[in-house]
Amino acid sequence: MYFKMGLVEMPSIRMYWEKETRYPPVTEVMSRNRFQLLLSLIHFVDNETVSEETKKDRLWKIRPFLDMFRARCLQTTPAEHQSIDEMMVPYKGKFGNIRQYVRGKPHPWGFKVWARCSVHGILHDFDVYQGKGGDKGANVFGIGGDVVVKLCKTLPKDVGHKIYADNFFTSVELIEKLSEDGFLYAGTVRKNRLAKCNVLEENALKKKGRGSHDFRVESKTNTVCVRWQDSKAVTLMSNYAGPEPMDKARRWDKSKKDYTNVDRPYIIREYNTHMGGVDMLDAHISRCKYSIRTRRWYLILFWHFTSIGVINAWLLYKRDCSLLGITGKSVMKLRQFQSKVAQALIERGTTRKSGRPSLGEETSPKPPKIIRVEPCEDARFDQIAHWPVKRDKRRRCAVCKTIKTDTCCERCDVPLCFNERRNCYKLYHIK
Repeated sequence: MYFKMGLVEMPSIRMYWEKETRYPPVTEVMSRNRFQLLLSLIHFVDNETVSEETKKDRLWKIRPFLDMFRARCLQTTPAEHQSIDEMMVPYKGKFGNIRQYVRGKPHPWGFKVWARCSVHGILHDFDVYQGKGGDKGANVFGIGGDVVVKLCKTLPKDVGHKIYADNFFTSVELIEKLSEDGFLYAGTVRKNRLAKCNVLEENALKKKGRGSHDFRVESKTNTVCVRWQDSKAVTLMSNYAGPEPMDKARRWDKSKKDYTNVDRPYIIREYNTHMGGVDMLDAHISRCKYSIRTRRWYLILFWHFTSIGVINAWLLYKRDCSLLGITGKSVMKLRQFQSKVAQALIERGTTRKSGRPSLGEETSPKPPKIIRVEPCEDARFDQIAHWPVKRDKRRRCAVCKTIKTDTCCERCDVPLCFNERRNCYKLYHIK
């Protein structure tokens, strides 16, 4: 039902069951009261039996689910190119002690998740940030560098995996550590982490023009530092990619008011092509996730990773279709895939009937439930074109509820009776 809600999002859960905004794919599965009751009963640990040692983990309320989901993600065969970045799970409540604020993000308040994804957005590994002092382990390469080392531990070494990250993670010490483990790395780097690398400053590259670059090579570890002048200077470091071979990048020239081609180093192309995996995953989540408001902070993480599970399955499905040569309209889109998954889960829980199987003749199917949708009050009482008409099928009067009649209002489409003793047709259209 939650996946169905993600396809047709409404401001409130109750609106799915309200008469004016009723959504049958959700309401026909379960009543509103039962749905809210089940939501209130979702727990992942027994609060009465958990030990004090376990409570030192700030995620102890949802730790069993996170470990199970992470184990499933690790079973997916990783691609050659892996990008590492931070992901924000929106949450503005005051009940989670691991909530973070990251200025400049689309959702600045929420839970921070370190994620390792493929180019297409498949989540392979993750770690929920628990705040200062929450993560155990020595701070060797800084917060960002330690995250990269931790997420790369689940990758096979000396296979040729290429890791990409932004300037929050990159440092010379990190690249040396990854080189020892057999990983290839490329990422942007901050000016204060260049470790005496004297590449040309931004002002000197500006004078040379857009597309100019400068680079230096560290001989011991074969690490390359490249600074490229685009609209601004961009500095990158890598242990496998350098400025050659050069290619062309299309850019808009304000002075000429036309597009122009500028020189682009190879490391820039590699980084731009393979870095956006986590951003791609965020884009998929925004299209299919339904935000349920709750005071229990751990449910926010539960719904978020449940949506990621569907996206991972869809991306793996697309990868298999590509390998089998299935293209075009034969490949389901995300909303179609999520709808089929939701319908399969719903039917799986309702196919088996309780009680003994019938030995006699098959019982007749249950008649469909008739839900009467009445017009709004403005149209009901405007006294315009409310003509009585006859219908073939007799229905119960909407006012007295006792008499069945074949007379109804042509505009309201509501059965209404009138006879010598009672005029329900008039009563229905008068305030």
